[in-house]
Amino acid sequence: MTKSELFDKIMFMNKDKLTVQSLLQELDFTEAEAETYWALLNLETVSIRKVSTFSGINRGTTYESIKTLVTAGLVHARKSGEREYFSAESPEKIYDLIRGRRKELWNAQQQASKLIPELLAKKARPQGKPLVRYYEDDDGIVTILKDVLQSCSRLDEPLYRVYSSRSLRKYMYRKFPNFTDRRVAEGIAVKVIAIGEGSDTEGLSERKWLSESGDGDLSSYTIIYANKVANISISSDFTPYGVVIEDAGVASMQELLFERLWKTL
Repeated sequence: MTKSELFDKIMFMNKDKLTVQSLLQELDFTEAEAETYWALLNLETVSIRKVSTFSGINRGTTYESIKTLVTAGLVHARKSGEREYFSAESPEKIYDLIRGRRKELWNAQQQASKLIPELLAKKARPQGKPLVRYYEDDDGIVTILKDVLQSCSRLDEPLYRVYSSRSLRKYMYRKFPNFTDRRVAEGIAVKVIAIGEGSDTEGLSERKWLSESGDGDLSSYTIIYANKVANISISSDFTPYGVVIEDAGVASMQELLFERLWKTL
């Protein structure tokens, strides 16, 4: 074998190793367990000592990894006298793990569809009192945007209203760049009163503009949807945050004021 052929073989093995490692770790195996399985794929029926030597993982960790892999059906164990030997099962066994995981997720989804409405009912606010939630940073804004989609998708008329300020627009969707595509795909319309230039009309949207006030920067973004009002702003260190008020009376008043202003523009 030439040096070039040897190099190609090593690179091919390393590529396989990384692929198997990544796949098994996606299935919640540890790095040591993934390394151990890859080692056994490259060995025949061997002892723990040889697996440990090949993978570079100490024997104790190798032994625990093999126990997990045997339980998962990826490794076969057999005894010969007082010694135990191990070999890798076919990689096709990974398909069985994925099918099993898919079934578990399906069952979990069915349970969640029954449980979540019950939990929401228990968490319902006392009658007559608003529910106020606070969210912070980009992930918090994503949570608000997802709630807008989920809430509006349940409406007879899937529509929400927005006051949009120019200075805050760049912070709204940076962690949820496909928000508009999702909104349009779900058939949700939006009416926007944009404060300041620079915002274009997109699918299922109507837009009117207000000129910016000369009194200062209006760094706020308000979303009126379902029975909720979300007020989103930016802190002095440029971290976005939002407050969502869930109250039918507050939302109805904001909707009324929005529509009155809309007609004058």
